[in-house]
Amino acid sequence: MDLVQSLTSAFCLALVEGRCICPGDLHNESLALRMVESNIARHQGAALTTASTGFIQLGLFQQAVRAAINATSNSTQKSDWSAYLRNGITSSAPSFLNASLNAERPLDRFSLGTSYILQSEYEDDDALSGAIEALEQSAVLQPRNDNGGLWYYNNVDNISAYHNLSYLDGMFSYAPFALLASEYDISNNTGLQLALGAENAWQQIKLLADVCQTPSGLLVHGYDPSFAHDWAKSSANGASPNVWGRSLAWYTLGLLNSLEVIPPDSHYHPKMKNLLHKILIPQVEAAERSFSITGKYGVWQVVNEPGAEGNFLEASASCMTAYSLLKAVRMGSFDAVRDDSIPQKAITVAIAIYETVLEGFLGVESNGTLSLNGTSTVASLSGDVNYEYYVNRPTALNDLLGTSAFVLAGLEVEKMFPKISY
Repeated sequence: MDLVQSLTSAFCLALVEGRCICPGDLHNESLALRMVESNIARHQGAALTTASTGFIQLGLFQQAVRAAINATSNSTQKSDWSAYLRNGITSSAPSFLNASLNAERPLDRFSLGTSYILQSEYEDDDALSGAIEALEQSAVLQPRNDNGGLWYYNNVDNISAYHNLSYLDGMFSYAPFALLASEYDISNNTGLQLALGAENAWQQIKLLADVCQTPSGLLVHGYDPSFAHDWAKSSANGASPNVWGRSLAWYTLGLLNSLEVIPPDSHYHPKMKNLLHKILIPQVEAAERSFSITGKYGVWQVVNEPGAEGNFLEASASCMTAYSLLKAVRMGSFDAVRDDSIPQKAITVAIAIYETVLEGFLGVESNGTLSLNGTSTVASLSGDVNYEYYVNRPTALNDLLGTSAFVLAGLEVEKMFPKISY
């Protein structure tokens, strides 16, 4: 059985409430685009929320909507979604006009800065330009560890809990913004050059990879070079003890997004491309190990402990990883890998992970909207981050992190296999 036939068989096993849920042209509809419509029907992603993940939720949702607008051939969807996206962007920009206040917020804020820069290409808006400038200045103000790593969160109300902590998560937001800002207006600003641009983006990406890498090639959640947190004292470099699925997925997606915006002739482009395949191959191997142990492909809450007591497959990280694998193949990120079977393995694993999401997390509500379960709530390094901490994080229904990642994964599946039929 060839790959397309096996995928067809797998997709047709994904039943939700007795109905076959399949991607792309199987039913002349797109699950990814249906999920965008479903999010909008629930009025999600229309504005900032007070959730602790509110910035990054909105940033990821806006990335998903941009991708959906590019993918749909329906002119009404293009128009309606563009208006919805614009409203979410312009309504949030006034919240980021104070550079000092911005610097007290998580690095997640920069995911919205990326949206502001991209939107500024279409309109001249004072709030957008003001927010971009203040976010750029906040990068200069962001505290750093002694090794130069950015603090993920300069929480002045609880400084001891977050002091010196660097998270993988931050690269989804910071790195692409740093690259786009370098094209926006920092070329003649020496101060901004110290915090933004390709050199700084690569420095932060590489530093996290160096400190957080495990013998398997997977990356742990983050590190504390000051060893102030108890969990950091058991490692030689302050690295945290567990591989959290979504933090690894955030980092991978940030690197992938960075490769999309960095000029191909940049000195750092091949470095980023090489690092991307180096961190993706262990994720392919982790998914294969999951299958060998549990009979299911997917990304576990604690990636390096598939099937362990209390551990669970997590929806948002699974979708992000499936997306990153498929897009990396499509972008040629594995071209330099000596083992020419790796791209095929990446595709097979990504599709199998997507199938797991369809079977285990996707639902259809009575009003016809799609829902997605199984997205873990936020996990922090500020407290005791042992195995039990991660596996006891609750999961949420229709969290924008999960549904937005599902849109990205679904669109990528449909690009790679647009004509699957049964």
